[in-house]
Amino acid sequence: MTATARPRSWLRRALRIVLWTALSLLVLIVARCLYVFRDRAPDTDFVLNLDDQDARSRPRPLRVGFARVKINPDLSDPSRPVWLAGFDQHRAATKIHDDLWAVACVLDDGTRRLGIVALDAIGLFHEDVLRIRRRLAPEWRVQYAIVCTTHNHSTPDLMGLWGPDLLHTGVDPRYQEQVIAASVKALGDAVAASQPARVAFHEIPTPPDGLVTDTRKPAVFDSDLRVMHFTNPTNGATIGTVINWGNHPETVWGRNTEITADYCGYLRDALEHGVVQDGQVRETGLGGVHLFVNGAVGGLMTTSPNITVRDPYLGQDFKEPTHDKGRALGRQLFKRIRASLLNTNAPATDHAPISIQARTVMLRLDNLGFLLAPVLGLMDRGHAQWMRLRSEVALVTFGDAAIACVPGEIYPEIVNGGIERAPGGDFDIDPVEVPPIREFMPGKVKFLLGLANDEVGYLIPKSEWDRKPPYLYGSKRRVYGEINSVGPDAAGVIHAALRDMSKPR
Repeated sequence: MTATARPRSWLRRALRIVLWTALSLLVLIVARCLYVFRDRAPDTDFVLNLDDQDARSRPRPLRVGFARVKINPDLSDPSRPVWLAGFDQHRAATKIHDDLWAVACVLDDGTRRLGIVALDAIGLFHEDVLRIRRRLAPEWRVQYAIVCTTHNHSTPDLMGLWGPDLLHTGVDPRYQEQVIAASVKALGDAVAASQPARVAFHEIPTPPDGLVTDTRKPAVFDSDLRVMHFTNPTNGATIGTVINWGNHPETVWGRNTEITADYCGYLRDALEHGVVQDGQVRETGLGGVHLFVNGAVGGLMTTSPNITVRDPYLGQDFKEPTHDKGRALGRQLFKRIRASLLNTNAPATDHAPISIQARTVMLRLDNLGFLLAPVLGLMDRGHAQWMRLRSEVALVTFGDAAIACVPGEIYPEIVNGGIERAPGGDFDIDPVEVPPIREFMPGKVKFLLGLANDEVGYLIPKSEWDRKPPYLYGSKRRVYGEINSVGPDAAGVIHAALRDMSKPR
């Protein structure tokens, strides 16, 4: 062998090693992608159409049941920290300030039985909602179950994005199972607690000033309170309420490390027990069990540190993020709801027919972060089709009310109107998601349940979508929202589905 042959032989061997290593890595990456993007719930696509004709032709007394199950995490093991969701990574819970709950309500018109469960949680993926439904006992006869989250930012991570760092998930499978089991139990307990009831629907004008701000143009809110009030037909006692309002539960903000239900918990407690200050009852409660469901919180609807909230019973203002500020916000809502329920002559009825329309929708995934998260082991969510997420949209009518179920954080302008052809947007187009959802929804009082049956992030009008410069309204930096959205077409898909389901049948 010549002297020049040896280096060439060594070079060929080195090239083969590099090529085989690169090929092996490519095979591993492809295998990893095929595994993490596999369909987690095959053969679950569905279209559900349950009309209310039988309930209307043969009226039966309304029945309702409420129940709740505590879902506090276990903080006793220092080796298994509980990572709080929202804001930043590496935010471990230090104590439980107040309890978290799964609150359930079951409605029964004599023909249809509808279940609703609301969780003090950041969000729950559609696959987990399907797991809850599969565990419902057949004898409960729950024909459709809606699973919502309050989107609370001081609760354990159930989505995976807020672990100890950017490369590790924040989901504890044991806690995830605890929440799923509690949701099932709460629905079963609500079925068992079912009793005759009357219902009245309230729409309470609630200006956003001093309560919530919109951090992104255009300034549009979902700030009015909407309430279903269930009472005993014999003595008028409150059985429970379903409350709908649009605002992020993040009053205590990002430095908080204590588990709390935020203003949602304070509101529920005040409605049940009243307001007690220094051992004295300042305002009586209503009794019963109360379920809170968030509304259109995209945009971003929040009680930020720039907002000063006045406690109507203490007469004190709270600006800095504290539990006192969360309590003040809950009391502001309580005062309005209590006055409306006790002093407004809203018609009550013991006959409220239920119709249910629900369907699977496919949402195109156009978010690199959401693509990488499963590969890195952060999010456990697959693809129903290539680059498509399976989600769900529903429209329920209940007496004079209508309930739209939206699987994410929808921008209020899609719901109430006010979408703009935003200057600087990536798509120079007229608004797509028109007319506004509440304009074509049936019913007199129109509820919009956000983060219902899934959490796909922000649902942004396509004409306001902005990832590339120039930025919206002359901003020098990117606006917030797109980083936590599946893509610019998702809102249009959901809007179109609700519009189709709202057509007279």
